[in-house]
Amino acid sequence: MITREFFDQYVERRGTRSIKWDGCNAKFGVDPSVEMVPMWIADMDFKCHPKIVEAVTRKAQEGIYGYCVKPDSFYEAIMSWVSRRYHWEPKKEWIIFTPGVIPGFTLAIQAFTQPGDGIIVQTPVYYPFMDEIKNNQRTMVENTLVQKENGSYVMDYEDLEVKARDPRNKLMIISNPHNPVGRCWTPEELERVGNICADNGVIVVSDEIHADLMMKGYHHTAMCTLSEKIRQNTITNYAPSKTFNLAGLQTAYTIIPNDKIRAAYEAQLNANRIFNMNWFGPVALETAYNECEEYVDALCDYIDSNKQYFNEYIRENLPQLKVTELEATYLTWVDFRGTGMSTEEIEHFIAHEAHIGVDMGTWFGTGGAGFLRFGLSCPRCILEKALDQLKSALENHGK
Repeated sequence: MITREFFDQYVERRGTRSIKWDGCNAKFGVDPSVEMVPMWIADMDFKCHPKIVEAVTRKAQEGIYGYCVKPDSFYEAIMSWVSRRYHWEPKKEWIIFTPGVIPGFTLAIQAFTQPGDGIIVQTPVYYPFMDEIKNNQRTMVENTLVQKENGSYVMDYEDLEVKARDPRNKLMIISNPHNPVGRCWTPEELERVGNICADNGVIVVSDEIHADLMMKGYHHTAMCTLSEKIRQNTITNYAPSKTFNLAGLQTAYTIIPNDKIRAAYEAQLNANRIFNMNWFGPVALETAYNECEEYVDALCDYIDSNKQYFNEYIRENLPQLKVTELEATYLTWVDFRGTGMSTEEIEHFIAHEAHIGVDMGTWFGTGGAGFLRFGLSCPRCILEKALDQLKSALENHGK
């Protein structure tokens, strides 16, 4: 049984070739002698479930790491997980392996748009959406989220309708749940988006990689559960990587119910010669989905408690900061504009004075200036250290 004590364990990751830890100082231009607290890249500091470790270890002991097949058990594990957790019934032939969700939506960009075509995103948003639009010479079309007075975010449907009607805009990539603002979109919100896009011939790519990471009182809605019309116009990207800390094993997959869309997507997959999984990926995915569901529920409880601790600490000690309510994901969005610092000063301060590595708000596009994204997927001792450093740095800033 996975308990709170499992997630409380500190695991030394320095010197393990971890991007999050060993790449932190270089990423933020901080002298390597400084011991930073990494809370940036979406990579958990928790060990995998012991059953996954055992399964991967057994696979490693085979001693030959060649090309591998995806057995029926791989697809069955996915179909069962999606049915249990997201409440819809994908067919085996709808499921397509991809090395990650970023390659997954990049393939959609390449398959369904041409250079110059518009792709709609809801900024501030996961920056690889924007990177891949630009890298593939497409046009980024922003349907910027609206922040209400209480700090929560909502969609601008009127603006979306205008942009979806423009025939130059062919695709919309939606972050569901939303990274970085932490919204768990409601069925009503998603249905309105899905209908606007379907009615205007705009294919939806729904990035649902954080679908398992729900805070108390919230429930994920998969785009493909809303209606047959929306399902036939939707490409969904999933992966166990965020949920079970398997990012290095490249175990993502895409589900496409529409035969015509799926054929075009697979043609693009073949054009890029993407067909083979990481040797350890299938066994890790199957073990996670078939045997480790208790890990997810315990993880969400732990993240939720970290969220509460983080929010209370900020409220009691750093009232000049405002934390957006976290409904889903383990990434919390914090408004630093109340410090009186400029965006550039905020981003310099957090790395070079507080010595905390976080994702800068400006990376996420329009609406991100003055904000920082903190990862809460760490043992409480790391979170405490980061918050104490933040408090001390703010008290000493400018002295």
